[in-house]
Amino acid sequence: MKRVAMVLLIPAFLFAESTIEKYVMRGDSLFWAMEYDKALEVYKEGLSVDSTNYELLWRVSRCLCNIGDVVPKEKREKIYEDALTYAEKAVEVNPQGDWGWTWLAASYGNLALFRGGKGKVRLAMKIKDAVLKALKLNPDNHLANYIWGSYNFEAATLNWALRKFAKMLFGEVPEGTLEDAEKYIKKAVSLKPDRIQYRLELAKLYKKMGKKEEAIRELEITLNLRPQYKEDYVLLKEAEELLRKLKK
Repeated sequence: MKRVAMVLLIPAFLFAESTIEKYVMRGDSLFWAMEYDKALEVYKEGLSVDSTNYELLWRVSRCLCNIGDVVPKEKREKIYEDALTYAEKAVEVNPQGDWGWTWLAASYGNLALFRGGKGKVRLAMKIKDAVLKALKLNPDNHLANYIWGSYNFEAATLNWALRKFAKMLFGEVPEGTLEDAEKYIKKAVSLKPDRIQYRLELAKLYKKMGKKEEAIRELEITLNLRPQYKEDYVLLKEAEELLRKLKK
C-alpha cells in the first residue's frame, strides 16, 4: 500500500514523458539498425500517445526520408510528401528546435527531385529559409551544413533561364558559390567524418571545381567507410564509379 501511495504522488506528465522516451529509444535502436519500417511503427505508436511530441515528429520525418531514398522511384514522391507533413508539424510544435527545420529543408530538397525547373526554384526558396533557421539555432548541425552546402552547389550552377524565372517570381535569385558550397560541405564532413553522403558530395564538388586530386582523395576515403544508412550501399557504388572515371 505504501508503494502505491508513493506512485500516486508522481505527476502524470512524468509518466507520459518516460513513456515517450522509451518510444524514442526503441525507435532509434531500430533506425540505426536500418530497420526503417519497424522504427516508423514505433515512432508513430509514440505519437498515438502524444501527437504533438517534437522528438517523435522530426524522427518520423527522418525515417520517411530514409525510406524514400531506397524504395522504387515511383513510390518516393508520396513518401517525401508525408515526411514534409511531419516536419511541418515538428516546427509548428517547436520552432526553436534545429532538427525540425533541418528535416523540413531535407523534405523540400527530396521533393525538388520530382519537380521541373520552375518547381525546383520555388522549393529552393523554401529550402533556404528552413536550413538557415536550423543553422541559426545550431551552427554545428552536420546535416544542415551539408544541405546548405549542397544548396550553394546547386545555386552556383543554376542556368540563366531559371535565374530569370526566379527573379521574376520572387524578386531574387537563389545565390550560391562553389566556394561557399565547399565551406559548408567541408564543415559537415568535419562534424561527421564517417558520413558517406557528405564525402561523396564533396568529391563531386571538387570535380566540378577542377580539383581532381582532392576529389580522388575524398572518394578513396569514402570507399573505406562503413555504411550507416541503406542508401549508403548505392552511394558507395556511385563513388566507386566516379573514382574509376577520375583515375582514367
